[in-house]
Amino acid sequence: MNRPIAGRVPDAGAGVRRFVMVLAVVLVLAAVGARAAPPDSPGVVETGLFGLEARGRRFVYVFDRSASMGEPEGRPLTTAKAELLRSLDRLGDAQQFHVIFYNHRQHLFAPVGLQGRPVFATEENRREARRFIEAVRADGGTRHGEPLATAFRLRPDVVFLLTDADAEDDLTPDELERLERLAGGARVMLVRFGSAAAAQSPRLEALCSRTGGECLEIDPLAMGSGGD
Repeated sequence: MNRPIAGRVPDAGAGVRRFVMVLAVVLVLAAVGARAAPPDSPGVVETGLFGLEARGRRFVYVFDRSASMGEPEGRPLTTAKAELLRSLDRLGDAQQFHVIFYNHRQHLFAPVGLQGRPVFATEENRREARRFIEAVRADGGTRHGEPLATAFRLRPDVVFLLTDADAEDDLTPDELERLERLAGGARVMLVRFGSAAAAQSPRLEALCSRTGGECLEIDPLAMGSGGD
C-alpha cells in the first residue's frame, strides 16, 4: 500500500517577507520618480505680455520693429516697448532673458562680454536692456524666420513673439517645419497687434499651437500710449 509523501509545512513567515520586499521596492521606485520630476524650483517664475502668461527660467523676447510698428505716431512700438520692460521687471536674479528686435534683419541685445547669450535678470542687466530697448526705432520690412531660429538656439523655456505682421509676411511652409524642429521644447507665446478684421498669420499661429503656446490678438491703438 502506497503512503502519501509527507511535505514540508508551509512557512507562514516567508509570504510576509516577500510582501515586505515587494513593498520596499515599490517605495524606492516611487522615491526615485519623485526626484526625477521635482516641483517648480524657486528659479521658476511667471511673466508675460498683455496678460498672456507663461512660466519658466529662461525667456527670449522676439519683437517686430518693422516700419508698420511706427504707425501711427510710433504708438504700436511704444506700447510694445513699455510692456516688454514691465515683463522684464517681473524677473529676478535667478532668471535669464534675451531680447531680439527684428525687421528684415535681426538686432540683438548684446551687453559687453555677453554677446549672443541670455543674461541673468540682475538690476544692472535690466538697465542695460532698457537702454537697448529705448534706442530701437521702427523701419524696414518683416522677416520672422531667422530671429525665431536664433531664439530657439538659445534654448529658452518660453519665446514671447510680438508682431503686427499679416498673412503677406507669414512664415513659409519650409520655415514652419524648420522652426518646429528647432523649438526643442520652447513654447511660443504670440502677441499679434491688429484688428479682428485684419488678415491673420496662420503659420505663426500654427507654430504656437505645435509648441504648446498660445496666441493673443490686441489693438494697441485702443490701449493708449502704452506708457502708463
